[in-house]
Amino acid sequence: MPSTVVQMNVATRTLVTEKLISKCIPSAIFVDNVHGASDADLVFNDVFTPSVTNNVVFPTPQTIPRLHINVAAGECISTMDFIKPDLEFLGNVQVVVNGGVALPLCYVSFIYNFAKY
Repeated sequence: MPSTVVQMNVATRTLVTEKLISKCIPSAIFVDNVHGASDADLVFNDVFTPSVTNNVVFPTPQTIPRLHINVAAGECISTMDFIKPDLEFLGNVQVVVNGGVALPLCYVSFIYNFAKY
């Protein structure tokens, strides 16, 4: 089971890169904001471009928020107990700090699998 750990020292981080003809299914997400100076208000986005169709020759890139997590300063949380079993990402998985302010002492761990369509 692959995993990614990132430091939120920038406002947007890509956790997983799109894999063609598959979807990313998270198993667990951990947010460590124990040493954070402020609350971590995080949005996990699904970023992809739909396929070309007969009616749409130049599809527009899509950014769809799939999960929103707020972790107070001094806290560490795990989503293993309350993550939805149907949560899936079709393209790149990005985590974005609401408000656009970097949180250099906040760490996000993302554990996932790929499944074929």
